[in-house]
Amino acid sequence: MSIDYGEFFNVAHIEPQSHIYGPGSRFVVWFQGCSLGCSGCWNQRMWSFAARTLIHRQELFEKIVQTPNLHGISLLGGEPLQQSQTIWLLEKIRRETELTIFLYTGYNLFELKNNDEWSVVLRDCDVVVTGRYKESLRDTNLQWRGSKNQELFYPPLSRISEQPTQTNEVEVIIDATGKITVLGYPETLTDLI
Repeated sequence: MSIDYGEFFNVAHIEPQSHIYGPGSRFVVWFQGCSLGCSGCWNQRMWSFAARTLIHRQELFEKIVQTPNLHGISLLGGEPLQQSQTIWLLEKIRRETELTIFLYTGYNLFELKNNDEWSVVLRDCDVVVTGRYKESLRDTNLQWRGSKNQELFYPPLSRISEQPTQTNEVEVIIDATGKITVLGYPETLTDLI
């Protein structure tokens, strides 16, 4: 299933510099829309395919490349592979930048290999987190993953050698207006107080 918003992405959130969704400083995009509907998903508000924030693909690319001191991008959601322009972005980032690509998808490797986009994912991504989130297998000490069944796949052309550690990473961002954004997998929100 792929939703076509023309040359636009339907985006739920952008974090221009995060350090917990892959190695180094990363430009992180949460896509709006997911039909997989994992039980216990932390991002249920990102399931709807209704337009949330539409951003032209070239504008998103320019925001990425104009952000200083990045090691790469991380795409999650929602489900990144359910938007038709994701493949365009993967190809453009890989061809025109040195940024690494970390892709989160609820699809497992078997499903991906039977998907038309598999060749691009295999060629252009550096790490792919695969598999649906399973609430019964939740583990907040898995770096870069939410549940034990999710796997990290390093395609043959990967430029990332870092392996995950057993650590719980949570990022708290306070913007200029005082708005607080919590990223990652805190055990509970009270753990942050």
